[in-house]
Amino acid sequence: MLETPLYGRFHGENRRLVFSAPTPYHLLIRGVGGAGVACMLYGPIMRLLGQEAALYPEWWFFTGAMLVGAATLAARSLQSISFDLKERHYRRRQGPGLLPRAFHGSINNIDALVLISEPNGRMVSGSVTYHLVLHWKNKVEPPMVVQQDTRLLGTGQPLNYAAGPILAAGSAYAQAMGVAFYDNSHFPSPCPVSVFT
Repeated sequence: MLETPLYGRFHGENRRLVFSAPTPYHLLIRGVGGAGVACMLYGPIMRLLGQEAALYPEWWFFTGAMLVGAATLAARSLQSISFDLKERHYRRRQGPGLLPRAFHGSINNIDALVLISEPNGRMVSGSVTYHLVLHWKNKVEPPMVVQQDTRLLGTGQPLNYAAGPILAAGSAYAQAMGVAFYDNSHFPSPCPVSVFT
């Protein structure tokens, strides 16, 4: 999967459950955007100070504009979902692209949280990626991978051998949301979400 992995976190005395990109990724996006703004302002500031900017002022401006554009595209492409566990509703942001789609609704519309195993020996020999996938009733929304974990398996070990940590996390998430949880990590499944959607 090419998308930025999501991770679950409880907030506000476990009243909210949020699946989003890790904090360092958000800081990286902000840093790139901030560096872009600094580059765009470097030439004009040096001109106001009566000094000559290194290279050309236009170079700094266009480089900064590209960095700001990259940070904007990265931020707009992120997907996330947050659950208000007390009010029992969710808000979902589905990327990628400059115009991501937004969904919201009741947690009661969610069918189940499912743990699956995707063997990915082409990436790392003998490895498996465990995916926690949300499914909606009547397929009103596309499935969503809310967390994943890649582990290396030894020769002859079953697919679900290293699923313990994500299995425990998935069970806790499903219990907090009040939805069914299924452990299908014992047999191989393809990547649940196409990289082209």
